[in-house]
Amino acid sequence: MITALHGFLGLPSDWNFLGAGVRAINLWNEEIPSEGDVLLGYSMGGRLALQALMRGARYRKAVIVSAGIDRGEPSPWVARFENEPWPELMKAWHAQPLFGGHEMERREEDFDRAVLVHALRDWSAAVLPPPELERIAIPVLWVAGARDAKYVEIAQRAAKRTPHGELWIVEDAGHRVPWERPERFAARLREFAAAQ
Repeated sequence: MITALHGFLGLPSDWNFLGAGVRAINLWNEEIPSEGDVLLGYSMGGRLALQALMRGARYRKAVIVSAGIDRGEPSPWVARFENEPWPELMKAWHAQPLFGGHEMERREEDFDRAVLVHALRDWSAAVLPPPELERIAIPVLWVAGARDAKYVEIAQRAAKRTPHGELWIVEDAGHRVPWERPERFAARLREFAAAQ
């Protein structure tokens, strides 16, 4: 079973393309299970997956996609998510260079703005402690899209620091690797999960 954690502005249904054998956690109102087979986290979900492992969560393997590992700055998006009209906000959000023009439709009624602001404040790289990757004893597949230069560099460093780290740079993809190259991602995920 793969335990999947979505990113910021994500929903459990984002992982539907993976099919059976996936438990998609709703980070807006569910806790991350303390044990399982494979822990999969994308972006913010990747940061939270690493924090769970640091706290002793027991998983056989982990897959971390487009997630930061460094101490960051407070998010400049907090005030915008508190005050800006949703259509303009989504246009600006999707226009960020790291997404490379890839968009995922997000409806305001699917989210609680206060919860999103909480996530930007309390789950940001400015607040969460950098993970001690050398302590992670399980195999970890670090994934980044080749067009997402910042996170390629992060994944390269992370894979070297993780005792059983493996690196996969996905060609023709940016930050949203799983949804830009879903068939390729699903196949590689299943291969990694099944390997002994």
